[in-house]
Amino acid sequence: MRPSGVADSQAEQHGAGSALPDRLNYEAALLECAAGRRSAVGRIHAHEAGRLREVARRIVRNQDRAEDVIHDAFAQILRDAGNFDPGRGSARAWIYAIVRNTALKTLHRAAREIAVEDDKLLSLCDQQQDVVQAPSRFAENALLRSCLEELEPRRRASLILAIIDGRTHAEIAQYLGVPIGTVKAWIRRELIALRERLE
Repeated sequence: MRPSGVADSQAEQHGAGSALPDRLNYEAALLECAAGRRSAVGRIHAHEAGRLREVARRIVRNQDRAEDVIHDAFAQILRDAGNFDPGRGSARAWIYAIVRNTALKTLHRAAREIAVEDDKLLSLCDQQQDVVQAPSRFAENALLRSCLEELEPRRRASLILAIIDGRTHAEIAQYLGVPIGTVKAWIRRELIALRERLE
């Protein structure tokens, strides 16, 4: 992926006056990522995640989606670091370009996303409440439905498709058009939140 002019300016804008305890050699970190050293992507994350998250949030205009953008972008940075070409721009600008492009793809996907057949999914949830092991019927089912309705559509879909429809992470990821890691993170987070609410 090539760094764009916007990514260059964002990288300069966000990094010019940063007072980080250690200055990171971004090019060396990308070379380490290309060699499969996960600690290098961790160092990039430690230095840049806050600024990158803000770039993503400004594009997708939603904090949860910005978090998903950062998750997906760092997975891509680790996966595609070998494609970085210093002749085309700085390593830092390349990193910002990855995040910016990931955010734009997320925004585009969200714009054409139908709320993942909400009525169908919630209806399925109503028909098969016994699969979600709630001991007391009506009150807890009403609370469960209320909790599910509060979730962002794709997060709700991932939870319902996993618990009620019994789909695998891979099937859900394909259905929703997101990485498997994102699906796993959504399901884990929302299950924890649901358990807390239902208890």
